[in-house]
Amino acid sequence: MQLSANQIAQYEEEGFLFCPGLLDSQEVAVLQEELPSILARPGDEIIREKEDSTAARLAFGAHLYSEPFRRLSLLPRIIQPLQQLLGEDVYLHQSRMNPKEGFGSGESWEWHQDYSAWRVVDGMPEPRCVMVAVFIDDCTAAKSPLLVIPRSHRDGFLDSIQLHNDADGYSLYHIDRQTFERLADQYGIEPLIGPAGSVCFCHSIVVHGSANNVSPWRRAIMYLIYNAISNACTNADRPWFQNHRDFTPLVAIDDESLRQLS
Repeated sequence: MQLSANQIAQYEEEGFLFCPGLLDSQEVAVLQEELPSILARPGDEIIREKEDSTAARLAFGAHLYSEPFRRLSLLPRIIQPLQQLLGEDVYLHQSRMNPKEGFGSGESWEWHQDYSAWRVVDGMPEPRCVMVAVFIDDCTAAKSPLLVIPRSHRDGFLDSIQLHNDADGYSLYHIDRQTFERLADQYGIEPLIGPAGSVCFCHSIVVHGSANNVSPWRRAIMYLIYNAISNACTNADRPWFQNHRDFTPLVAIDDESLRQLS
């Protein structure tokens, strides 16, 4: 898949590019079928919700232990646009699943830039990476969609960040209220809504967050974090599932590979 000049311009202007239905229903079914076994893993790579220990808040590193998600991460529909957007080869710095379970178990995320933790903790030199959000479920207005502040990447990396430590040790650097209000007033807030199989290519310093999912339905999104090879991280303090240390350039596989698992 090659992006058009207009699509690249849209990404650069808005800070994200939304592609509804990039994966078909057959491919989505493969990923949905795999999800329960990932969320049931007992290891440290699965972070539980603080208020409901039976619900997973994040599942890190699935591309390293799940064949369907490994294939997803290497589809040319994803790899080729990334090479265009970053202008070079990429590696996968991190993957994480946010299942966002229903009935309030899927808790909120403070407004933040993803790049903050990668810079401060992992030693990523520049925000030359892309967060690829893959909708495993339908993402609707009722299911606490991901909210983004379009064009907020124009303000660059924000130094007005506050460290929030979860009880499980997962750190999130969120922006302060004054900065958030300024950005929201200037650029607005948009929900990312679309059917399962939709994919959003999002700049690593676009400000985003989400509310509690009080609907009865799960809203799972797989986040694949691709970094430019020349921008490889310099710190190795975090474990394998949060800071992947293999900087080998990714090579796209056959575009039918995920569908072949159905």
